[in-house]
Amino acid sequence: MHKALDLEEDEIDLKEIFKTLDKYKKSILFFTLLFTAFAAIYAYISPNIYRATTTIETDDKKQQSLSKDDMLSMAMGMGGTNISSEIEIIKSRHLIGKALKEVDLEHRYYAKYHFKETELYDASPFEVILISGKNVSFTIYPINKQYYRLEAKGEDPRTLEKWEISKLYAYGKSVDEKHFDFTLYLKKNRTLDPKKVYRFVILDKNKAIDEVQKNLSVTQANKQADILKIDYDDPVALRAQQFANALANAYLMQEIEQKTKEASMILSFIDDQLAGINGNLKNSENKLETFKKNSNMVSLGSKAEDVVSKMSEYESKLAEASIEEQMLDTLYAQIKKGSNIESISAAGLDLSTTGVPQLIQKLQEAVLKRKILRADYTPAHPEVRKLTNSIAQTKKVIASTIKTLKLRASKRKALLKKTIKEYEGLMEALPEKEKVFAGLKRKFVVNEKIYSYLLEKRATTAIAKASTVNKSQIVDTALLPEKPIKPKRKLIVLVGFTLGLLFGILMAFLREYMDDDIKEEEDIRRRTELPLLGSIPHIVKNEKSIKVMDAPKSVVSEAFRALRTNLQFMVPEKKGIIISITSTIAGEGKTTVAANLAAIISLTGKRTIILNLDMRKPTLHTKFDLPNTKGTSTLLSGNAFLDEVIQHSKYDNLDVIASGPIPPNPSELIGNENLTAMIDELKTRYDVIILDTPPVGLVSDAVRLMKLSDVSLYAIRADVSKKGYLADIERMAEKYQVKGLSLLLNGVKATRRGYGYGYGYGYGYYEEG
Repeated sequence: MHKALDLEEDEIDLKEIFKTLDKYKKSILFFTLLFTAFAAIYAYISPNIYRATTTIETDDKKQQSLSKDDMLSMAMGMGGTNISSEIEIIKSRHLIGKALKEVDLEHRYYAKYHFKETELYDASPFEVILISGKNVSFTIYPINKQYYRLEAKGEDPRTLEKWEISKLYAYGKSVDEKHFDFTLYLKKNRTLDPKKVYRFVILDKNKAIDEVQKNLSVTQANKQADILKIDYDDPVALRAQQFANALANAYLMQEIEQKTKEASMILSFIDDQLAGINGNLKNSENKLETFKKNSNMVSLGSKAEDVVSKMSEYESKLAEASIEEQMLDTLYAQIKKGSNIESISAAGLDLSTTGVPQLIQKLQEAVLKRKILRADYTPAHPEVRKLTNSIAQTKKVIASTIKTLKLRASKRKALLKKTIKEYEGLMEALPEKEKVFAGLKRKFVVNEKIYSYLLEKRATTAIAKASTVNKSQIVDTALLPEKPIKPKRKLIVLVGFTLGLLFGILMAFLREYMDDDIKEEEDIRRRTELPLLGSIPHIVKNEKSIKVMDAPKSVVSEAFRALRTNLQFMVPEKKGIIISITSTIAGEGKTTVAANLAAIISLTGKRTIILNLDMRKPTLHTKFDLPNTKGTSTLLSGNAFLDEVIQHSKYDNLDVIASGPIPPNPSELIGNENLTAMIDELKTRYDVIILDTPPVGLVSDAVRLMKLSDVSLYAIRADVSKKGYLADIERMAEKYQVKGLSLLLNGVKATRRGYGYGYGYGYGYYEEG
C-alpha cells in the first residue's frame, strides 16, 4: 500500500515538473536562444589563438672535479642544473627581452570587419614610425587614398589629464600632437580598405614583456627527462612560431655567454699575472747573464745546484699559494659585497671537497629567482622574504668557509716561507760568488716556472673559451601552427545553449515558486481539504450579457451545467434552497458566477431569484439590464415592500432583486431582522434563492449571509486570487462554523488540453460563441 502511494506521489511530482516546464516553455526557449546567440557572437568575435611549441634538453650532467695541482683550471660547470631554476630563467623578463630583439611583439596592427577584429602582423598594409605615444590605441578610418581619420584617447601619465582626439591626417605625414608623435606610411602598392576599421598600438618593452609572460608556459616534459617544453600562445600563427624559437635560442646563447664570461674573468686574471711575471723574468734573466759574463761562471757545484733546485720548488709553491690566497680574497670580497652574484665563480680554486661551488650555485639560483619575483611582487611578499632569508644564510655560510680556507692558505704560506728561510741559510754558507750566482739563478728559475705555468694555463683557458659548447640543445624547433587551439567555437555555442537551457529551467521553477496566484484546480487541491465543486472558464467581460443564455453550447455553459449537477449532490431536494456566493476581494467574478448560476438553474424549470446583497459596489442589475432604483437597501430599510423590489428578467423562471441605492450603513441593514423575514418569505415563493454577498476579505457581512445559506460557494479567480487566501478561507470556515462551504475556480484560461472542471471532465469541443 505504501509503495503504491510513493509511486503515485512520484508520478504527481514528475507531472508537476513537466507541467511547469510546459507552462514556461516559451521563456525557457527564449533564454536558451538568447544564451546561444550571445555564445555564438562571442565565439565569432573571439580571435584565433595559435600555440607554437619547442623543446629543449637541458645540461644536467655533473662536471669532473678540479685537479689539486691545477688551481687555475677552468671550472666550466657548476654541477647539475636545477630544472625549476631553468624554467624560471626561460620565463624571466631578461631572457624574454633578448628574444624580443629578434621578434617584433611591440608593434600591433589590427583590422576590424563585420565586428570581428584580426591582428595583421606582417600582412599589415601600413606601418608606423612612433616617436611618442606608446601603449595608446589609435583607430584609423580610411577616407581615401590620401587621407585617414584618426581617433584616440588616453591619460597623461604625468598630469593624469584625460585627452581625446578625432582629426584627419595625410598618409606619410608626421602626426605631431601634444600627447603623441608618429608617422603612418602605406606599404608599397598597398591601400587601406574603406570597408574596414584599422587600429594600431605600439607597446613599450615592459608592456610587451608582460603580454608575453601571460601567454608563455614552460613545463618539464616529464619527471624522468631533462627536457623542457616551451609553449607560446599568440593570435598570429607565424609570430607564435618565431617567438618560441627565438626564446629557445636566447636561452642557449645566454648559457654560452655565462660560461665564456667566467672564462674571460680567468683569462683577465692570468694576463695580469703574466704581465708582472714577464717583467720579473726578463729582469732576472738579464742579471744572470751579466753576472756570468763578469764572473766567468757558467754553472754551480752539485751542492749549490741542489739548494737552488729545492728553493726554486718551494718558492714556486709559495707563489701558487699567494695566487690562491689572492683569489680567495677576491671571492670573499664579492660574497660580502653581494653585488654581481650571478657572475661569481670559484673556477681555478680547488674547492670541490668544501661544498663552496654547490653553495655558490644555490646562491645564484636564489638571487635569480628573487630577481624574477621582484619584477611582480614587493619585498614583503612571502616568497620574496623566504628567498631573501635563504640568500643571507647561504652568503654567511660561504663567507665563513672561505675565511677558513684563507686562514689555511695563510698558514701554508708561513710554513713555505720558513722552509725557504732554512735553505737561504744553506746558501749563506756557499762561497760569495757561488752564493750570488745561485741567488740569481734561483730567481730566474722560479720566474720561468711561474711564467711557463701561466702561459700553459692561459692557452688552456683560451682553448676552453673558444671551444665552449652548450650542452643544452634544442630537441624540436617550433613549427608553424596550422589550427588554432582556441576558441573552441562549437564548444562555446554548446555551453551557451546548455547554460541558456539550464537558466531558463531555473527561472521557470523560480517563477513557479514565487508565483502566488492560483491558476488551476491542482493549486487548490494541494493546499486545502475544502471541496472544489468545479472550474469556470474565462468569460469575456460584457456587462449586459448572461453567457449561459447567450451561448448555451459554449464551454462556459457546460461548466455551469456541471456546477449545477454538483450542487444537486450538496443539498437535498427541497423548496427554498439558499445558495450564497462570495469571494475574498472584489474582482474575483462572484457576481458573474451568481448571475450565470441562477440562469442555468432557471433553465431546469425551477423558480429562481437572485439577490444583490453587495450594496457597496452593486453590478448585478447591469447583467440583466434592469434599473437599480429600488432593491435590498430600500426593502431592508423599510422604504419598500418585497413585491416592489422583485424584478422579472427577460428569462423565464428568473427574477432579480437589485441592490438599490447605495446606503450609508449596509452592514446594519444586513444585520437587522428584515433580512431574515425577507428570506423566509422568498423561500415560500422560489425553489432556489441565490445571494450575491459582499467579499469576505473586506467586510464581515458575508459571514452572516453564509450562515443562513444551505450551500456557500467561495469564488476564486485564476491568476487573481492568491494561494494564501485558501488558508484564510479555512480559518474563517472553522471559526464561524460555516456549513456547506465549497470552492469554485473561476476565470480558468484555456490550454491545449481544453478546460477541466467538475469531476475531472474536459470539454474542448463546444463552440465559444
